[in-house]
Amino acid sequence: MNSKRDTSFHIGILSAMPEEVGHTILNLKNVIKAQYGDLTIYSGEWFSSNYLNKPIFVTVAWSGWGKVSSSRAATRIISTIYNEKKIDFIIFTGVAGGIKKDLKQWDIVIPDELIQYDMDARPIFERFILPALNMDRIKTDPKILNWANKVVREKLDKKELPFYKNLYNGLIGTGDQFVAKKSSIDNLKTILPEIFAVEMEGGAVAQVAHQEKIPCLIVRVISDNADDEASLNFNEFLKLYQKYSWDLIKIFLDNLESKFLQL
Repeated sequence: MNSKRDTSFHIGILSAMPEEVGHTILNLKNVIKAQYGDLTIYSGEWFSSNYLNKPIFVTVAWSGWGKVSSSRAATRIISTIYNEKKIDFIIFTGVAGGIKKDLKQWDIVIPDELIQYDMDARPIFERFILPALNMDRIKTDPKILNWANKVVREKLDKKELPFYKNLYNGLIGTGDQFVAKKSSIDNLKTILPEIFAVEMEGGAVAQVAHQEKIPCLIVRVISDNADDEASLNFNEFLKLYQKYSWDLIKIFLDNLESKFLQL
């Protein structure tokens, strides 16, 4: 029996942009590459001292912006087999625009639920309902959410995450638009007063993972306040974030727990 197959995790890491993946690929060993049209998927091994030098298999890609591109990439990653091991868990990470009052750049939002706020199939379905699921919100598994909160808070409390600030849980909205106007924010607050942040991929990836029955975690870092200065702030932030995005990803790879992955 292949002991490597029996004991190793295979984790999918997906972002919209290469800056959000950061230095992840550079930290993997024995990397191989697969090409699907214009989508490149990298698979390799991460060695952590927490796992007695047994590698964690990691598959990484960036999808491009938007729900269609991220759904396509998520499906490809979930279908990836590396060293005879299927994907156990997918993490989508990257930046988002803050909506909730007092959210600042470098705050981390791990959503307890996600909504596709531009989904509207009325009058056949109520607004926001995803017809394939007959639900409007996709909830993060509580065990995964508690685990993610725990490992991130430990690092924040120890001041081991440079630049990163506070950790929040809340509703994240996904839509195929870059929110950069105060009027758009005001509209979102009216229809979804509890919304924390907006982005363009997380809700779609969560839907794919839900339908494929793959455990999933969405992690967002606030890059701007989704207002009239969002475009400028976003571009400036992204250059710096590229240097530190791996620090956040590494936390999850170093602290995997089989109990919530059901392995």
